[in-house]
Amino acid sequence: MSYTIGELAQEVSMTIHGLRFYEKEGLVMPKRKGKNRIYSEEDKMWIEFLLHMKETGMSIQDMKKYTTLRKQENPPFDGLMAILLSHREKVQKQLEIYQKNLGLLDKKIEIYQEKIKAGQGGDLFDSFVAEHKK
Repeated sequence: MSYTIGELAQEVSMTIHGLRFYEKEGLVMPKRKGKNRIYSEEDKMWIEFLLHMKETGMSIQDMKKYTTLRKQENPPFDGLMAILLSHREKVQKQLEIYQKNLGLLDKKIEIYQEKIKAGQGGDLFDSFVAEHKK
């Protein structure tokens, strides 16, 4: 199956501008038919992979390094793995930060719900700080 830039943009929920940016950055290289870009099913799957990496916060620089290694005739799997392992470590650290902050958010919501049930109003931030110090 092949896609025009507009069809692929719709398929992967991206803008045409975004696909052109990925091409400009060397992340994808569609075939050309005249001036028209023709994307393959493999291009689609590759872009979906890149979008997943982007959603986890992978930098464009790391995506470019990964893409460059992947394009080699005999891709160095240890180099590809190193990029993924390094990124996984960053994602894990970010998850830990999110989990800590989610716990604090849940605690603040719990305190506010208790105060609202008790008929108290206002900002209630002082109550949160007092509870958090316990």
